[in-house]
This record gives sequence, structure tokens and C-alpha cells, in this order.
Amino acid sequence: MRPRTLVLATVALLVALAALPIGSVPAEARPPPEAVCGVCGETFEKAGDDAGVPLTVESSTLRVRVGDDGVGTWTARVELDSESAATFRENPERLDSVVRQTFDDYRVFTDDRRRLETRMDGDTAVVTFEVPEMAYRGYGDVLVVDYFHDDGVRGTVYVDADRFVVTGPEGSSLLTAPTEVQTTETAAVWSDDDEAASSVGSQTYLTFGPDAGLATTAAAYASLAADSGPGILTNLAWVAFVPTLVLTIGVLLIRHFDRRFGGRGVRRFGPAVAGLGVMWGLCLLVVRAFSGSVAAMAWLLALQLVAVGVVSAVRPEALGFRRLVAATVGPQVALAVATAIAMPGPNPWFSLSALALAAAVVLFLPLGYAARRDEGTRPLSLAIVAAPVAFALPLVPFGGYGVLFVGLLLVVWVLVTLAAGALVYRLGWALGGESTRGQPDDGTRATA
Repeated sequence: MRPRTLVLATVALLVALAALPIGSVPAEARPPPEAVCGVCGETFEKAGDDAGVPLTVESSTLRVRVGDDGVGTWTARVELDSESAATFRENPERLDSVVRQTFDDYRVFTDDRRRLETRMDGDTAVVTFEVPEMAYRGYGDVLVVDYFHDDGVRGTVYVDADRFVVTGPEGSSLLTAPTEVQTTETAAVWSDDDEAASSVGSQTYLTFGPDAGLATTAAAYASLAADSGPGILTNLAWVAFVPTLVLTIGVLLIRHFDRRFGGRGVRRFGPAVAGLGVMWGLCLLVVRAFSGSVAAMAWLLALQLVAVGVVSAVRPEALGFRRLVAATVGPQVALAVATAIAMPGPNPWFSLSALALAAAVVLFLPLGYAARRDEGTRPLSLAIVAAPVAFALPLVPFGGYGVLFVGLLLVVWVLVTLAAGALVYRLGWALGGESTRGQPDDGTRATA
């Protein structure tokens, strides 16, 4: 692909995305923090002191069950010290008064509570109420819980319970949740054991479906995209702009220097790429990447580099362009689909995000081959350059990690990819030379 065409197309896309409304505000403009429960911690204790009933919250759990009609049933179970618990058992009206005073006098996330009821269960105060319109039906009978999502400006919603659990209708499966939240097959869990889940992010969506299959999960992501399309594009622009620009410039530089280095060099670059695969595998051993779809994709990349490097050194004539494309892309796509199906969870699209990262490295191989043979390189170049967007798209909204954090990680990945891709590209360039014997081999045939 010609450098000018690639640069213009990439810059035009990035500028269009970056021009979307940002929606960020200074931290000082945000409202004060709000408690997600209210009666699960310090605010309840303060309300008790104000009412003349000193109390201590020993532990607390908040559970929210979102029904098929979108109505959420909130149940807080608050274990109290024995003295205050006895007071409330003897005088249930006083418990009801303190609970209502908590909601009236302190900043609590829910402001549309209905059917509020209170009772004592031993030393545990039980508070239940309903919140309407917490969710709606999306595509494929998916229930989208958008109650915690806010495109505007709001303060931090902190989790004042030891454990905060949100579930869908009876028998439903959790399909998507913020990445920082603990999950089970049916519930999203915020726990005080996990510092990352100490608050409920303003970009929080939860989706529940009749099953956790790939089609239902795809319907969940489609529902989220329809609900928050502009926000998704804005997040995507912030995350992918710099990594995509750096990757574009890097590909152009690698393509530029292919003119200056002639010679076939398969016997040299084959072992080098195999060694790169071995080093990558050793890194995976060090970080103990032994489980999950992302780890599976990472190990496949290491095996591909070793296999291609060895075959290139032994039988370079066996690797034509089509075989290179099949050997690099085929296993990646097959494993991504297999892990997405075999490893169901709240975010099975992690497999496809990992596919974008791994494929970008190995695609430098057929790119180098095609460039050496003076064949069309535009689809391969665009596929490599599109990797940051392809990686980020299934993961938005980014929840607690934030666009800046994900963007910085992508920049680091781009630099590593360009370093590894330059070597892989040289092997592809050398393999292309093996197929052009008898023709001029001074390295001047390729176009940048």
C-alpha cells in the first residue's frame, strides 16, 4: 500500500473519531460521593447517633435482583452490635425511623425507592425496597441493566457494603460486566476483598440473558452498542488514536527500509524468528500464563513463531504466500472462536481482542513476502494498522480501568509489536526472495 494513501486513510478515520464529544469534566465539578446502599455502613451509624440509638455495623450485604419487568428488588442485610439490635427488636418503629432518616439525610445512590420495609432477623437488620426501571429488554431477549450507567456528570458511587451482588431474573446468566468486578455465571459481585471494586463506575452496564451462548452474548454487545454508541466511539477514539498512529508510522518505516536491505537471508532470519518464539514462550512461563483465552492465544503465537522459523530454515520453498496467510491467520482465528465458545463468561470477546493483538504480529510475515514480490499489500497493512481498534472495540465501555490506562497499555503493545514485526517482516521478505530466483534480487522491486 502506498504510504500516502495509508496515512491519509488512517488520519481521516482517527480525526473523525477524535472529533466526537469528549464528555470529560474537571474532577472539582463532580458532585459529592454517594453510597450505593446507605444503610450498610457509616451513614447508617451516623443516622443512629442522630436518633439517639448508637449502633455499630458489624458486617453488611446488599443484594439486588432485577426482574423481567426491569424492577429491582434491593435487600440489605446489616448485622448490628447486640445492644442496638435488641433496641430495634423491642421497637421496630425505631428501626424504620432510623432507616428512613438515613435515606433522607445522607447522599444515597437510589432516590426512587418504593415499598420500603424494615425488620429484624436476630441481630441483623433487613431493609428491602424496590427500584423501578432499572433495566430494559435489548436484542435477543437480553436484559440490559443501565441503572448504574451515567453519560452525564455524577460523583463517585462507593460500595459501603462488605458485599454487593446484582443478579438478573431467575435462571438467567450474566453476559457482560465491568472487567474490574468479580463475576459468577449469574451475578456481578463488588466485594471489599477487591480494592478495584470499591466503587460502581459511571460506565457500568450489566446484561443478563436466557443462556451464556455466543449468539446471546453477541446480542448483549449489540444492545450495549445501540444504547451507548456515541460514548463507545468516543472511548474508542481516546484509546486507539495514539496506538494506531504509532503503528501506522511504524509500518511505513518498516516498509521504507525494505528497499535498503537486499539478499534472501532465509537461513538467518528463520532461526531468529524461531528464537523470538522461544523467548516469547519463556516470558509466558515467567508470568505463569497457563489459563484463560488470552493465555491460549499468547501460547499459540509463540508456537507459530517457532514453527514458521524452523520451516523457513529447513524448507523455505514450501512457504508460498497463500500458505503463509493460512499458517498465520488460520490457527489464530480457529483458536479465538474455540476459546470464545469453550470458555464462556462475562467477556468471551476477550478471545477476539487477543486475536487482534496476536494476528498483528504474524501478519508481518505475509506482508514482507508480498512486498518482496511486488504484490498487493494494502489489505495486510490495513489489517495490522486496525489492530488497536479491533482490540479495544469488544471491551468498551472500559469501566474502572479507564481509557487512559488501556491506551497506555496499547502503546506499549504497539512498540513490542513493531520490534517483533520488523524481524518477522524480514523473514517474509527473505521468503519472497526465495520465490523470485532468476530475477533481480537487489531489494529494489518492492514499493513502499
